[in-house]
Parts: sequence; C-alpha cells; structure tokens
Amino acid sequence: MLKRFIEWLDDRLGVVEFYNKHIAYPITDDVTFWHYFGGLTIGCIIIQFITGFYMLWYYIPEPDLAHQSIRDMANNTDFGALFRNVHRWSSTVATVFLGVHVFHVLARRAYRPPRELNWWTGMALAFLFILLLITGIIMPWDWRSYWELIIWADWIDTIPGIGGLLKGPFLSWFSLGRNFSMHIILLPVMIVGLIVIHLILFRRLGPSEKV
Repeated sequence: MLKRFIEWLDDRLGVVEFYNKHIAYPITDDVTFWHYFGGLTIGCIIIQFITGFYMLWYYIPEPDLAHQSIRDMANNTDFGALFRNVHRWSSTVATVFLGVHVFHVLARRAYRPPRELNWWTGMALAFLFILLLITGIIMPWDWRSYWELIIWADWIDTIPGIGGLLKGPFLSWFSLGRNFSMHIILLPVMIVGLIVIHLILFRRLGPSEKV
C-alpha cells in the first residue's frame, strides 16, 4: 500500500526524482562510522521538535504557572511524561553526538578550505544548540531553572571589559515569555535554516579526505 501511495505521489509530484536529486546521498568509501554522528544529531533535533510540539499545547509561559503546567501535562495526560522524558533525554544524547561530531571534524581537519563555510555553519549550529539547551532548562521555572539563569548571568559578568555592562541589561531584558519565544520560534527557525545550508555544503563538497 505504501509503495502504491508513493507511486501515486510520484506520478503527480515527482517525489522520487526530487528525493534522488536533492535528498538521497550515495554512501562512498570515504564515509566511516564516525560520519554518522552528524546525522544522528539531526535525528535527535527532529525528535525534540516533535516532542516539543506536543508539550507546546500544555505549557504556560508565566512564572506562576509554568512549572505547574508541566507537572499537569506529565501527570494528567496520556503521553505527557513520555514526551517530556524523550524531549529531555534526546537533548542529552544530542549533546554527546554533537561533541563526537565536532571531535571527528577536528581529527580529519575538515575545517580546511574549501570546507571552511561548512565548519563555521557547524560552529554556529553548535552555539545555537547550546542556547536551545539553556532556554529549555529555564522554561520549567523551578529552582534548577532559576539557578541556571543566575549562573549564566554570572558567566556573562566574567567577560573581560564588557561583562559588567552586559549583565544588568541581560537580567532586566529577561522574562519567561521572551525565553519561551526564543526557545520555540527564534532558535528553531535559525537552526533549521543553518542545517539546510550545512547539508547543502556537505552534499556539494562531500566528506573530507582522510588525514
């Protein structure tokens, strides 16, 4: 049945040709086990998008209601606890996969020309992913969230020269609603855009040569 449905779509939209031309990537001899960690990281991010979309319907981005709304979702809905735990653990696993991927790129020196743009988009993705983790930890607005915010504010204060000037505006600008908007709109949109560019560059240049 699935095959017939794909053939039906292909006759009308050309989905198979589009997949073969723009999505499918032939596995060459240069691809090793370590190359898969980049794709595994993207897979974890996709899982986070799916589980986060579910939790979005229950979360209330207000200081007095945020934590209770998550508890209600986890305790009073059929899949709330499952989705929350999958969301949390997929972010942890993605962090490990991302670390292995960066180490592999450094080991193969895949940051050298002509792949420097792929390197910098990857570093930008890693930075945005860290911001996604930080804003996600803050969202429940429990004791852990509060101290996470304080820790990052103190870290900003340690930046030489400008840290003291940035800490005050950062704390005065912060609100749970702004944090919520960054976590579910701004950062995901930027991450998806950079992933597309990252994959296009990888498809164009292929895996780097062995060092």
